[in-house]
Amino acid sequence: MEYIKSAVKNSYLVLFLSLFGIIIGYALRIFLSRSLTIEDFGLFYAVSAFVGLFTIVRYIGLNQALTKFIPEFIVKKEKIKIKSSVVLVLIIQGITILAFTAFVFLFENNLSASLFRSDMAGAVLILMTLSFFPSMFFTVFQSVFQGYQKFKTYALVEPIRISLTFTFSIVFIGLGVAGIALAYLAAAIVTSAVFLFSFHRLGTGPKIELSSDLTKKLFRFAIPVFMGSIALIVINFTDTIVITFFRTLEEVALYQVALPTTQLLLVFSSAIAAVVFPLVSYLYSGKKIQEIGRGIRIITVVLMFVLLPFVILMFSFPEIIIQILFSSQFLPAANTMRILSIGMIFYSMFVVFQTTLDGIGKPFINTKIMFSMAALNLVINLALVPVMGIMGSAVAFSATFLIGTLVGFNYVKKHTSLSLAYLRMAKIFFGAFISIAVIHAIKIWIDVPIYEELIVALLVGWLVFLTVVIGSRCITREDIDFIESKNMQLPASLKRAAKMIFRRRK
Repeated sequence: MEYIKSAVKNSYLVLFLSLFGIIIGYALRIFLSRSLTIEDFGLFYAVSAFVGLFTIVRYIGLNQALTKFIPEFIVKKEKIKIKSSVVLVLIIQGITILAFTAFVFLFENNLSASLFRSDMAGAVLILMTLSFFPSMFFTVFQSVFQGYQKFKTYALVEPIRISLTFTFSIVFIGLGVAGIALAYLAAAIVTSAVFLFSFHRLGTGPKIELSSDLTKKLFRFAIPVFMGSIALIVINFTDTIVITFFRTLEEVALYQVALPTTQLLLVFSSAIAAVVFPLVSYLYSGKKIQEIGRGIRIITVVLMFVLLPFVILMFSFPEIIIQILFSSQFLPAANTMRILSIGMIFYSMFVVFQTTLDGIGKPFINTKIMFSMAALNLVINLALVPVMGIMGSAVAFSATFLIGTLVGFNYVKKHTSLSLAYLRMAKIFFGAFISIAVIHAIKIWIDVPIYEELIVALLVGWLVFLTVVIGSRCITREDIDFIESKNMQLPASLKRAAKMIFRRRK
Protein backbone atom coordinates (compact mmCIF):
# COMPACT_ATOMS: atom_id res chain seq x y z
CA MET A 1 0.00 0.00 0.00
CA GLU A 2 3.02 2.28 0.13
CA TYR A 3 2.65 2.79 -3.61
CA ILE A 4 -0.85 4.14 -3.15
CA LYS A 5 0.28 6.46 -0.34
CA SER A 6 3.05 7.86 -2.54
CA ALA A 7 0.74 8.18 -5.55
CA VAL A 8 -1.94 9.92 -3.48
CA LYS A 9 0.60 12.32 -1.95
CA ASN A 10 1.97 13.29 -5.37
CA SER A 11 -1.54 13.53 -6.81
CA TYR A 12 -2.58 15.96 -4.07
CA LEU A 13 0.52 18.12 -4.73
CA VAL A 14 -0.14 18.23 -8.46
CA LEU A 15 -3.82 18.88 -7.83
CA PHE A 16 -3.13 21.77 -5.44
CA LEU A 17 -0.79 23.51 -7.87
CA SER A 18 -3.19 22.81 -10.75
CA LEU A 19 -6.02 24.39 -8.80
CA PHE A 20 -3.87 27.44 -8.16
CA GLY A 21 -3.26 27.74 -11.90
CA ILE A 22 -6.98 27.36 -12.60
CA ILE A 23 -7.83 30.14 -10.14
CA ILE A 24 -5.28 32.50 -11.71
CA GLY A 25 -6.50 31.60 -15.18
CA TYR A 26 -10.10 32.31 -14.21
CA ALA A 27 -9.07 35.62 -12.61
CA LEU A 28 -7.36 36.50 -15.91
CA ARG A 29 -10.59 35.78 -17.77
CA ILE A 30 -12.51 38.08 -15.41
CA PHE A 31 -9.88 40.79 -15.90
CA LEU A 32 -10.16 40.52 -19.69
CA SER A 33 -13.96 40.59 -19.62
CA ARG A 34 -13.85 43.87 -17.70
CA SER A 35 -10.97 45.42 -19.67
CA LEU A 36 -11.94 44.57 -23.26
CA THR A 37 -15.09 45.26 -25.23
CA ILE A 38 -17.39 42.28 -25.54
CA GLU A 39 -16.45 41.97 -29.24
CA ASP A 40 -12.70 41.94 -28.47
CA PHE A 41 -13.23 39.47 -25.62
CA GLY A 42 -15.07 37.17 -28.01
CA LEU A 43 -12.45 37.68 -30.71
CA PHE A 44 -9.60 36.66 -28.42
CA TYR A 45 -11.24 33.39 -27.40
CA ALA A 46 -12.41 32.69 -30.95
CA VAL A 47 -8.79 32.96 -32.15
CA SER A 48 -7.61 30.91 -29.15
CA ALA A 49 -10.02 28.12 -30.09
CA PHE A 50 -8.87 28.13 -33.71
CA VAL A 51 -5.20 28.07 -32.75
CA GLY A 52 -5.96 25.47 -30.09
CA LEU A 53 -7.08 23.04 -32.79
CA PHE A 54 -3.49 23.04 -34.04
CA THR A 55 -2.44 21.17 -30.91
CA ILE A 56 -3.89 18.11 -32.68
CA VAL A 57 -0.75 17.98 -34.85
CA ARG A 58 1.60 20.02 -32.67
CA TYR A 59 2.38 17.43 -30.00
CA ILE A 60 1.68 14.21 -31.98
CA GLY A 61 1.80 12.40 -28.63
CA LEU A 62 5.57 12.89 -28.39
CA ASN A 63 5.49 14.72 -25.05
CA GLN A 64 3.73 11.75 -23.50
CA ALA A 65 6.32 9.47 -25.12
CA LEU A 66 9.08 11.37 -23.30
CA THR A 67 7.28 10.88 -19.99
CA LYS A 68 6.87 7.18 -20.77
CA PHE A 69 10.45 6.34 -21.82
CA ILE A 70 12.62 8.64 -19.69
CA PRO A 71 12.18 6.45 -16.56
CA GLU A 72 13.14 3.42 -18.68
CA PHE A 73 16.28 5.16 -19.96
CA ILE A 74 17.20 6.15 -16.40
CA VAL A 75 16.86 2.57 -15.12
CA LYS A 76 18.90 1.22 -18.02
CA LYS A 77 21.50 4.00 -17.55
CA GLU A 78 21.02 5.11 -21.18
CA LYS A 79 21.33 8.82 -20.42
CA ILE A 80 22.39 9.65 -23.96
CA LYS A 81 18.94 8.54 -25.19
CA ILE A 82 17.21 11.04 -22.89
CA LYS A 83 18.79 14.12 -24.43
CA SER A 84 18.57 12.56 -27.89
CA SER A 85 14.83 12.00 -27.40
CA VAL A 86 14.33 15.59 -26.21
CA VAL A 87 16.21 17.00 -29.22
CA LEU A 88 14.29 14.72 -31.58
CA VAL A 89 10.94 15.84 -30.17
CA LEU A 90 11.94 19.52 -30.41
CA ILE A 91 12.98 19.08 -34.05
CA ILE A 92 9.76 17.33 -35.05
CA GLN A 93 7.51 19.78 -33.19
CA GLY A 94 9.52 22.70 -34.57
CA ILE A 95 8.79 21.50 -38.10
CA THR A 96 5.05 21.17 -37.46
CA ILE A 97 4.93 24.60 -35.81
CA LEU A 98 6.81 26.14 -38.73
CA ALA A 99 4.32 24.60 -41.18
CA PHE A 100 1.32 25.93 -39.23
CA THR A 101 2.93 29.37 -38.91
CA ALA A 102 3.47 29.50 -42.67
CA PHE A 103 -0.18 28.56 -43.20
CA VAL A 104 -1.36 31.35 -40.88
CA PHE A 105 0.86 33.98 -42.51
CA LEU A 106 -0.33 32.95 -46.00
CA PHE A 107 -4.05 32.90 -45.22
CA GLU A 108 -4.24 35.45 -42.41
CA ASN A 109 -6.33 37.91 -44.48
CA ASN A 110 -8.78 35.21 -45.56
CA LEU A 111 -9.21 33.89 -42.03
CA SER A 112 -9.71 37.38 -40.60
CA ALA A 113 -12.37 38.23 -43.17
CA SER A 114 -14.27 34.95 -43.51
CA LEU A 115 -14.02 33.26 -40.10
CA PHE A 116 -13.46 36.00 -37.52
CA ARG A 117 -14.91 38.92 -39.46
CA SER A 118 -12.74 41.43 -37.61
CA ASP A 119 -9.95 43.78 -38.68
CA MET A 120 -8.05 43.06 -35.44
CA ALA A 121 -8.08 39.29 -35.94
CA GLY A 122 -4.92 39.24 -38.06
CA ALA A 123 -2.62 40.68 -35.38
CA VAL A 124 -4.08 38.46 -32.66
CA LEU A 125 -3.83 35.36 -34.85
CA ILE A 126 -0.19 36.01 -35.77
CA LEU A 127 0.93 36.74 -32.19
CA MET A 128 -0.88 33.68 -30.80
CA THR A 129 0.69 31.53 -33.51
CA LEU A 130 4.18 32.88 -32.79
CA SER A 131 3.75 31.96 -29.13
CA PHE A 132 3.89 28.29 -30.14
CA PHE A 133 7.65 28.49 -30.70
CA PRO A 134 8.65 29.37 -27.11
CA SER A 135 5.78 27.27 -25.74
CA MET A 136 7.31 24.24 -27.39
CA PHE A 137 10.26 24.36 -24.99
CA PHE A 138 8.48 24.63 -21.65
CA THR A 139 5.92 21.95 -22.60
CA VAL A 140 8.75 19.55 -23.50
CA PHE A 141 10.58 20.46 -20.30
CA GLN A 142 7.40 19.72 -18.35
CA SER A 143 7.20 16.22 -19.81
CA VAL A 144 10.86 15.64 -18.95
CA PHE A 145 10.27 16.74 -15.33
CA GLN A 146 7.37 14.31 -15.11
CA GLY A 147 9.53 11.52 -16.52
CA TYR A 148 12.19 12.24 -13.90
CA GLN A 149 9.39 12.24 -11.27
CA LYS A 150 10.17 15.85 -10.36
CA PHE A 151 6.50 16.39 -9.64
CA LYS A 152 6.85 19.73 -7.86
CA THR A 153 8.75 21.25 -10.79
CA TYR A 154 6.37 19.61 -13.25
CA ALA A 155 3.33 21.03 -11.47
CA LEU A 156 4.83 24.53 -11.17
CA VAL A 157 5.10 25.09 -14.92
CA GLU A 158 1.45 25.92 -15.65
CA PRO A 159 0.83 28.15 -12.57
CA ILE A 160 3.96 30.16 -13.39
CA ARG A 161 3.00 30.46 -17.07
CA ILE A 162 -0.52 31.68 -16.36
CA SER A 163 0.70 34.04 -13.60
CA LEU A 164 3.18 35.58 -16.03
CA THR A 165 0.44 35.84 -18.65
CA PHE A 166 -1.76 37.71 -16.18
CA THR A 167 1.11 40.06 -15.28
CA PHE A 168 1.97 40.83 -18.92
CA SER A 169 -1.73 41.27 -19.72
CA ILE A 170 -1.92 44.07 -17.14
CA VAL A 171 1.18 45.65 -18.70
CA PHE A 172 -0.03 45.41 -22.32
CA ILE A 173 -3.78 45.95 -21.81
CA GLY A 174 -3.43 49.42 -23.27
CA LEU A 175 -2.84 47.79 -26.68
CA GLY A 176 -6.26 46.16 -26.55
CA VAL A 177 -6.86 42.60 -27.67
CA ALA A 178 -3.55 42.51 -29.56
CA GLY A 179 -1.81 43.37 -26.29
CA ILE A 180 -3.31 40.26 -24.65
CA ALA A 181 -1.98 38.09 -27.48
CA LEU A 182 1.41 39.77 -26.99
CA ALA A 183 1.18 38.94 -23.27
CA TYR A 184 0.76 35.25 -24.10
CA LEU A 185 3.82 35.38 -26.33
CA ALA A 186 5.92 37.16 -23.69
CA ALA A 187 4.80 34.75 -20.96
CA ALA A 188 5.74 31.75 -23.11
CA ILE A 189 9.24 33.16 -23.68
CA VAL A 190 9.86 33.90 -20.00
CA THR A 191 8.42 30.56 -18.82
CA SER A 192 10.74 28.62 -21.13
CA ALA A 193 13.70 30.70 -19.93
CA VAL A 194 12.81 30.08 -16.26
CA PHE A 195 12.56 26.30 -16.60
CA LEU A 196 15.56 25.98 -18.89
CA PHE A 197 17.73 26.14 -15.75
CA SER A 198 15.73 23.37 -14.05
CA PHE A 199 16.00 21.26 -17.18
CA HIS A 200 19.75 21.84 -17.37
CA ARG A 201 20.17 20.77 -13.73
CA LEU A 202 18.81 17.32 -14.56
CA GLY A 203 22.14 16.58 -16.25
CA THR A 204 20.82 14.91 -19.38
CA GLY A 205 24.36 14.75 -20.81
CA PRO A 206 26.28 16.74 -23.43
CA LYS A 207 25.94 14.29 -26.32
CA ILE A 208 23.09 13.36 -28.60
CA GLU A 209 22.73 10.36 -30.86
CA LEU A 210 19.75 10.48 -33.19
CA SER A 211 18.72 7.20 -34.78
CA SER A 212 15.85 5.68 -36.71
CA ASP A 213 15.36 3.09 -33.93
CA LEU A 214 14.86 5.81 -31.31
CA THR A 215 12.49 7.68 -33.63
CA LYS A 216 10.42 4.54 -34.22
CA LYS A 217 10.36 3.79 -30.50
CA LEU A 218 8.96 7.22 -29.69
CA PHE A 219 6.40 7.17 -32.49
CA ARG A 220 5.14 3.65 -31.72
CA PHE A 221 3.97 4.98 -28.37
CA ALA A 222 3.09 8.50 -29.53
CA ILE A 223 0.73 7.68 -32.40
CA PRO A 224 -1.95 5.86 -30.33
CA VAL A 225 -1.80 8.67 -27.73
CA PHE A 226 -2.03 11.22 -30.55
CA MET A 227 -5.12 9.52 -31.95
CA GLY A 228 -6.79 9.54 -28.57
CA SER A 229 -6.00 13.21 -27.93
CA ILE A 230 -7.60 14.29 -31.21
CA ALA A 231 -11.06 13.57 -29.87
CA LEU A 232 -10.54 15.53 -26.65
CA ILE A 233 -9.18 18.57 -28.50
CA VAL A 234 -12.09 18.50 -30.96
CA ILE A 235 -14.60 18.36 -28.09
CA ASN A 236 -12.87 21.25 -26.29
CA PHE A 237 -12.81 23.63 -29.25
CA THR A 238 -15.62 22.56 -31.61
CA ASP A 239 -18.37 24.56 -29.92
CA THR A 240 -16.48 27.87 -29.92
CA ILE A 241 -15.40 27.50 -33.56
CA VAL A 242 -18.93 26.59 -34.69
CA ILE A 243 -20.33 29.59 -32.80
CA THR A 244 -17.67 31.81 -34.42
CA PHE A 245 -18.56 30.56 -37.90
CA PHE A 246 -22.37 30.65 -37.66
CA ARG A 247 -23.02 33.39 -35.11
CA THR A 248 -21.20 36.47 -33.77
CA LEU A 249 -18.15 37.32 -31.67
CA GLU A 250 -20.53 38.65 -29.00
CA GLU A 251 -22.03 35.18 -28.63
CA VAL A 252 -18.53 33.69 -28.45
CA ALA A 253 -17.85 36.08 -25.57
CA LEU A 254 -21.05 35.04 -23.77
CA TYR A 255 -20.22 31.35 -24.17
CA GLN A 256 -16.66 31.94 -22.93
CA VAL A 257 -18.14 33.32 -19.71
CA ALA A 258 -20.69 30.54 -19.15
CA LEU A 259 -18.54 27.51 -20.03
CA PRO A 260 -15.40 28.24 -17.93
CA THR A 261 -17.52 29.26 -14.94
CA THR A 262 -19.41 25.98 -14.93
CA GLN A 263 -16.17 24.07 -15.58
CA LEU A 264 -15.07 25.13 -12.09
CA LEU A 265 -17.43 22.37 -10.95
CA LEU A 266 -15.01 19.82 -12.41
CA VAL A 267 -12.57 20.47 -9.57
CA PHE A 268 -14.38 17.79 -7.54
CA SER A 269 -14.12 15.06 -10.17
CA SER A 270 -10.50 16.03 -10.84
CA ALA A 271 -9.67 15.66 -7.16
CA ILE A 272 -11.34 12.26 -7.04
CA ALA A 273 -9.72 11.11 -10.30
CA ALA A 274 -6.28 11.96 -8.89
CA VAL A 275 -6.83 9.29 -6.23
CA VAL A 276 -9.03 6.84 -8.16
CA PHE A 277 -6.42 6.06 -10.83
CA PRO A 278 -3.66 4.66 -8.56
CA LEU A 279 -6.26 3.01 -6.33
CA VAL A 280 -8.01 1.19 -9.19
CA SER A 281 -4.66 0.22 -10.75
CA TYR A 282 -3.52 -1.30 -7.45
CA LEU A 283 -6.76 -3.19 -6.79
CA TYR A 284 -7.01 -4.46 -10.38
CA SER A 285 -3.44 -5.76 -10.34
CA GLY A 286 -4.39 -7.69 -7.19
CA LYS A 287 -7.54 -9.03 -8.91
CA LYS A 288 -9.74 -7.37 -6.28
CA ILE A 289 -12.58 -6.70 -8.72
CA GLN A 290 -15.30 -6.56 -6.07
CA GLU A 291 -13.35 -3.91 -4.16
CA ILE A 292 -13.17 -1.78 -7.32
CA GLY A 293 -16.94 -2.04 -7.77
CA ARG A 294 -17.61 -1.10 -4.17
CA GLY A 295 -15.14 1.78 -4.29
CA ILE A 296 -16.57 3.32 -7.48
CA ARG A 297 -20.12 2.90 -6.13
CA ILE A 298 -19.25 4.84 -2.97
CA ILE A 299 -17.17 7.43 -4.84
CA THR A 300 -19.97 8.28 -7.29
CA VAL A 301 -22.40 8.82 -4.40
CA VAL A 302 -19.94 11.04 -2.52
CA LEU A 303 -19.14 12.96 -5.72
CA MET A 304 -22.81 13.78 -6.30
CA PHE A 305 -23.29 14.78 -2.66
CA VAL A 306 -20.37 17.24 -2.86
CA LEU A 307 -21.07 18.50 -6.39
CA LEU A 308 -24.82 19.15 -6.39
CA PRO A 309 -24.91 22.02 -3.84
CA PHE A 310 -22.71 24.03 -6.22
CA VAL A 311 -24.83 23.00 -9.22
CA ILE A 312 -27.83 24.29 -7.23
CA LEU A 313 -26.00 27.61 -6.78
CA MET A 314 -25.14 28.01 -10.48
CA PHE A 315 -28.54 26.85 -11.71
CA SER A 316 -30.49 29.11 -9.34
CA PHE A 317 -28.40 32.29 -9.43
CA PRO A 318 -26.50 32.54 -12.77
CA GLU A 319 -27.41 36.22 -13.18
CA ILE A 320 -25.90 37.19 -9.84
CA ILE A 321 -22.74 35.13 -10.49
CA ILE A 322 -22.26 36.77 -13.88
CA GLN A 323 -22.96 40.24 -12.48
CA ILE A 324 -20.44 39.81 -9.64
CA LEU A 325 -17.63 38.18 -11.63
CA PHE A 326 -18.04 39.80 -15.02
CA SER A 327 -20.57 42.55 -15.80
CA SER A 328 -24.16 43.13 -16.85
CA GLN A 329 -23.26 42.96 -20.55
CA PHE A 330 -22.75 39.19 -20.15
CA LEU A 331 -26.16 38.55 -18.52
CA PRO A 332 -27.60 36.94 -21.71
CA ALA A 333 -25.35 33.96 -20.89
CA ALA A 334 -27.45 33.08 -17.80
CA ASN A 335 -29.63 30.35 -19.35
CA THR A 336 -26.61 28.87 -21.10
CA MET A 337 -24.91 28.63 -17.71
CA ARG A 338 -27.94 26.79 -16.32
CA ILE A 339 -27.77 24.14 -19.03
CA LEU A 340 -23.99 23.78 -18.77
CA SER A 341 -24.18 23.37 -14.98
CA ILE A 342 -26.33 20.29 -15.56
CA GLY A 343 -23.90 19.12 -18.23
CA MET A 344 -21.06 19.27 -15.69
CA ILE A 345 -22.86 16.61 -13.61
CA PHE A 346 -22.55 14.21 -16.56
CA TYR A 347 -18.97 15.35 -17.26
CA SER A 348 -17.99 14.67 -13.64
CA MET A 349 -19.43 11.16 -13.73
CA PHE A 350 -17.73 10.54 -17.07
CA VAL A 351 -14.35 11.47 -15.57
CA VAL A 352 -14.79 8.79 -12.88
CA PHE A 353 -15.65 6.07 -15.41
CA GLN A 354 -12.91 7.21 -17.80
CA THR A 355 -10.33 7.12 -15.00
CA THR A 356 -11.53 3.67 -13.94
CA LEU A 357 -11.09 2.31 -17.48
CA ASP A 358 -7.56 3.73 -17.59
CA GLY A 359 -6.85 2.22 -14.18
CA ILE A 360 -7.83 -1.29 -15.30
CA GLY A 361 -5.68 -0.96 -18.43
CA LYS A 362 -8.39 -0.24 -21.02
CA PRO A 363 -7.27 3.08 -22.56
CA PHE A 364 -8.28 1.97 -26.07
CA ILE A 365 -11.90 1.78 -24.93
CA ASN A 366 -11.64 5.38 -23.74
CA THR A 367 -10.23 6.36 -27.13
CA LYS A 368 -13.21 4.82 -28.92
CA ILE A 369 -15.65 6.53 -26.57
CA MET A 370 -13.94 9.91 -26.99
CA PHE A 371 -13.97 9.70 -30.81
CA SER A 372 -17.66 8.86 -30.76
CA MET A 373 -18.33 11.77 -28.42
CA ALA A 374 -16.31 14.16 -30.60
CA ALA A 375 -18.32 13.20 -33.68
CA LEU A 376 -21.61 13.46 -31.80
CA ASN A 377 -20.67 16.85 -30.33
CA LEU A 378 -19.80 18.22 -33.77
CA VAL A 379 -23.03 16.95 -35.36
CA ILE A 380 -25.26 18.36 -32.60
CA ASN A 381 -23.43 21.69 -32.66
CA LEU A 382 -23.83 21.97 -36.44
CA ALA A 383 -27.53 21.16 -36.10
CA LEU A 384 -28.38 23.44 -33.18
CA VAL A 385 -25.98 26.42 -33.18
CA PRO A 386 -27.26 28.08 -36.40
CA VAL A 387 -30.78 28.05 -34.90
CA MET A 388 -30.26 28.30 -31.12
CA GLY A 389 -26.86 30.00 -30.85
CA ILE A 390 -24.94 29.39 -27.62
CA MET A 391 -27.92 27.58 -26.09
CA GLY A 392 -27.46 25.00 -28.85
CA SER A 393 -23.82 24.52 -27.90
CA ALA A 394 -24.76 24.09 -24.24
CA VAL A 395 -27.31 21.42 -25.19
CA ALA A 396 -24.74 19.71 -27.43
CA PHE A 397 -22.17 19.70 -24.62
CA SER A 398 -24.58 18.29 -22.05
CA ALA A 399 -26.03 15.66 -24.39
CA THR A 400 -22.57 14.53 -25.46
CA PHE A 401 -21.38 13.91 -21.92
CA LEU A 402 -24.67 12.31 -20.88
CA ILE A 403 -24.25 9.72 -23.63
CA GLY A 404 -20.52 9.40 -22.90
CA THR A 405 -21.32 8.73 -19.24
CA LEU A 406 -23.83 6.00 -20.10
CA VAL A 407 -21.44 4.31 -22.51
CA GLY A 408 -18.51 4.61 -20.10
CA PHE A 409 -20.58 3.13 -17.28
CA ASN A 410 -21.57 0.15 -19.44
CA TYR A 411 -17.92 -0.60 -20.21
CA VAL A 412 -16.88 -0.27 -16.57
CA LYS A 413 -19.78 -2.53 -15.56
CA LYS A 414 -18.70 -5.10 -18.13
CA HIS A 415 -15.12 -5.27 -16.80
CA THR A 416 -15.71 -4.80 -13.06
CA SER A 417 -19.33 -5.89 -12.47
CA LEU A 418 -20.03 -2.39 -11.15
CA SER A 419 -23.52 -1.69 -9.87
CA LEU A 420 -24.29 1.91 -8.96
CA ALA A 421 -26.20 2.85 -5.82
CA TYR A 422 -29.23 3.90 -7.86
CA LEU A 423 -31.62 4.47 -4.93
CA ARG A 424 -29.10 6.51 -2.94
CA MET A 425 -28.22 8.65 -5.96
CA ALA A 426 -31.90 9.12 -6.78
CA LYS A 427 -32.44 10.47 -3.26
CA ILE A 428 -29.54 12.91 -3.69
CA PHE A 429 -30.96 14.19 -6.98
CA PHE A 430 -34.42 14.42 -5.42
CA GLY A 431 -32.89 16.54 -2.64
CA ALA A 432 -31.33 18.83 -5.26
CA PHE A 433 -34.65 19.13 -7.14
CA ILE A 434 -36.54 20.04 -3.96
CA SER A 435 -33.80 22.51 -3.03
CA ILE A 436 -34.06 24.31 -6.38
CA ALA A 437 -37.87 24.40 -6.08
CA VAL A 438 -37.63 25.93 -2.59
CA ILE A 439 -35.11 28.53 -3.78
CA HIS A 440 -37.37 29.43 -6.71
CA ALA A 441 -40.34 29.84 -4.38
CA ILE A 442 -38.35 32.06 -2.01
CA LYS A 443 -37.26 34.25 -4.92
CA ILE A 444 -40.93 34.73 -5.86
CA TRP A 445 -42.37 35.25 -2.39
CA ILE A 446 -39.69 37.33 -0.67
CA ASP A 447 -39.08 40.90 -1.85
CA VAL A 448 -35.61 41.81 -0.56
CA PRO A 449 -32.44 43.21 -2.16
CA ILE A 450 -30.86 40.77 -4.58
CA TYR A 451 -27.78 39.87 -2.51
CA GLU A 452 -29.85 39.29 0.62
CA GLU A 453 -32.15 37.12 -1.48
CA LEU A 454 -29.11 35.10 -2.62
CA ILE A 455 -27.91 34.48 0.95
CA VAL A 456 -31.32 33.61 2.40
CA ALA A 457 -32.57 31.48 -0.48
CA LEU A 458 -29.29 29.62 -0.93
CA LEU A 459 -28.87 28.82 2.77
CA VAL A 460 -32.45 27.54 3.01
CA GLY A 461 -32.03 25.55 -0.21
CA TRP A 462 -28.79 23.96 0.94
CA LEU A 463 -30.36 23.13 4.31
CA VAL A 464 -33.23 21.36 2.53
CA PHE A 465 -30.73 19.41 0.42
CA LEU A 466 -28.68 18.32 3.45
CA THR A 467 -31.82 17.36 5.35
CA VAL A 468 -32.96 15.06 2.54
CA VAL A 469 -29.50 13.49 2.08
CA ILE A 470 -28.78 12.97 5.78
CA GLY A 471 -32.34 11.96 6.67
CA SER A 472 -32.50 9.33 3.92
CA ARG A 473 -29.01 8.01 4.76
CA CYS A 474 -27.64 8.44 1.26
CA ILE A 475 -24.15 8.45 2.80
CA THR A 476 -23.25 6.36 5.81
CA ARG A 477 -20.39 6.00 8.27
CA GLU A 478 -19.40 2.78 6.47
CA ASP A 479 -18.70 4.86 3.37
CA ILE A 480 -16.35 7.11 5.33
CA ASP A 481 -14.62 4.06 6.83
CA PHE A 482 -14.15 2.51 3.39
CA ILE A 483 -12.59 5.71 2.01
CA GLU A 484 -10.21 5.83 4.97
CA SER A 485 -9.28 2.14 4.56
CA LYS A 486 -7.99 2.82 1.04
CA ASN A 487 -5.51 5.47 2.20
CA MET A 488 -7.61 8.35 0.87
CA GLN A 489 -6.89 10.21 4.09
CA LEU A 490 -9.38 12.87 5.19
CA PRO A 491 -8.42 15.78 7.46
CA ALA A 492 -9.08 14.81 11.09
CA SER A 493 -11.65 17.59 11.64
CA LEU A 494 -13.54 16.69 8.46
CA LYS A 495 -13.51 12.99 9.37
CA ARG A 496 -14.91 13.68 12.85
CA ALA A 497 -17.65 15.90 11.43
CA ALA A 498 -18.56 13.32 8.79
CA LYS A 499 -18.85 10.54 11.36
CA MET A 500 -21.05 12.72 13.55
CA ILE A 501 -23.38 13.63 10.67
CA PHE A 502 -23.56 10.30 8.85
CA ARG A 503 -24.86 7.33 10.83
CA ARG A 504 -24.30 3.64 10.26
CA ARG A 505 -26.77 1.86 8.02
CA LYS A 506 -28.95 -0.59 9.90
